[in-house]
Amino acid sequence: MANWCELQYDMLEVIAQHLTKIEDYVAFGAVCTSWRAAAANKKKNFRGIPLWKQIPCLMVAAKDENDVGDREFYSLLENEVVAKVNLPKLKGKRCLESFGWLLVIEEKGDMSLLNPFSSGPEIPLPNQNTVPGYDRYEPDAFIFVEKFALSARPSEAEEEDYVVMLICGSVRFLAFWKPGDQSWNRVVLRVSVYSDVTYYNGQIYAVDKKGNVVVCNPKINGEARILATLCYRFWYLKQLYIAESEREESLLVVTRDNFPFFDDDAEDREPRYGTAEFKVFELDLSAGGRGGGQGGSWSSSRLCLKEIKSLGNRALFLGHSATVSFEVPSNGKLAPGIKPNHIYFTDDCWLGYGATAGGGGKDMGVYNMETGTVEPFYHAPKVLSYICPSAWITPNF
Repeated sequence: MANWCELQYDMLEVIAQHLTKIEDYVAFGAVCTSWRAAAANKKKNFRGIPLWKQIPCLMVAAKDENDVGDREFYSLLENEVVAKVNLPKLKGKRCLESFGWLLVIEEKGDMSLLNPFSSGPEIPLPNQNTVPGYDRYEPDAFIFVEKFALSARPSEAEEEDYVVMLICGSVRFLAFWKPGDQSWNRVVLRVSVYSDVTYYNGQIYAVDKKGNVVVCNPKINGEARILATLCYRFWYLKQLYIAESEREESLLVVTRDNFPFFDDDAEDREPRYGTAEFKVFELDLSAGGRGGGQGGSWSSSRLCLKEIKSLGNRALFLGHSATVSFEVPSNGKLAPGIKPNHIYFTDDCWLGYGATAGGGGKDMGVYNMETGTVEPFYHAPKVLSYICPSAWITPNF
C-alpha cells in the first residue's frame, strides 16, 4: 500500500493549488507535516474572501482529560467535522485562540504562540509568574488565563509590531506583552472583573462585568481610563464581549444573558443552564474615544453606548476564543450557510462544568437577532474538557 506521506513535495504543491475551500486545506494539512507545509506555501483566497477574513471553524474540545493532542475541526459550511489533526504540542495543554493562532499554556505556567495550520516554530512567551502580582492569586496555571487576544498575526506584523493581551487571575485583570519585553505588563486601571478584550486602531479595548468599556495605550506603560459605561440591568448576565462594528470608528459591546439558574415554578428546583438572549450596543469612537495620543493625553468625557437591533450583514462568533466579527458577503455562494445578523456562540461559562448534571461545554448555538430564537449548529459529545474547551478558530496558513 502506498504511503501518502512519501509523495514528492512539488506534487503536493500542485495538488494544494487546486483546492478551493478552506475546509479542504484543513483536511489536506492534517495528513502529515509535509502536507501541512505544502498547504501553508499556497496562500490564496478561498471563495473570493481574503485568508484573514475566512469564516471561523470550530476546534472541538478535547474529549476528556486524557488528551493525546488530537483535535477535530467542525465546518459550519459543510455541517460536519472536516479534519482530525494530530497536534502533539497540544497534548495535555490548555489552548485559547486569536487570529488563527493558539495560546498554548502548560501546567507550570510556560506559554507560547502556535499556529496549528503552519509548520513554523512556536513563539515563546514569558511565564505566567512574570505577571505583576501573580503570587497573590495562588493560581492554577492551567486556568490562570481566561481570555487571550492578538493585535495582529505574528507572521504578518511588521518588525514584530504586535501585542498579546490576556485577561487573567481569579479577579480577571488585564495584562499585555510586546515582542522584546522580558515580562508581562499589567494595565494600571482596576475596575471590575474583565470579561473580554480586543485591539483596534492601536489601542487595547476591554469590557468588564459591570459594563465599563476601558481603553489602554500599550505604548504608555499600561495607562488606561474608562471610556463608557453600559446602563443596563444585568439580571442574569453570563458574559460580555467586545468586537468590531460594521461602521468605521465604532465597536460593539454584546451582553449574553442566562436563563434564571433555578425555575421558581418548578418543584424539583433542578438547575437550568443555557443562554436566553443577546443584546448588542454600539460605541461611537469618533466622538473622542480613541485613547491617548502621542503625549499620552486623554479626553475626560464619557461616550454613549446605543443599543442596536440588527448586526446588518455581519455575524458574530463568541466564546472562549477571541471575539470575531465577520462580514457576510452579499454573494451567498462565497459563504453558504453563514447567516448575517446572527450570533454563533460556544460555551464559556465555568459554572456549568460542576454545577449542572449535564456538565459544561454544551451551551452552543446560533442566535437570531431578529427573532430572538436559538438554533443548534453542533451537538457536543457527552464529555468535554474544561482545560481545552471548544473554540472558534480562523485557519491561517
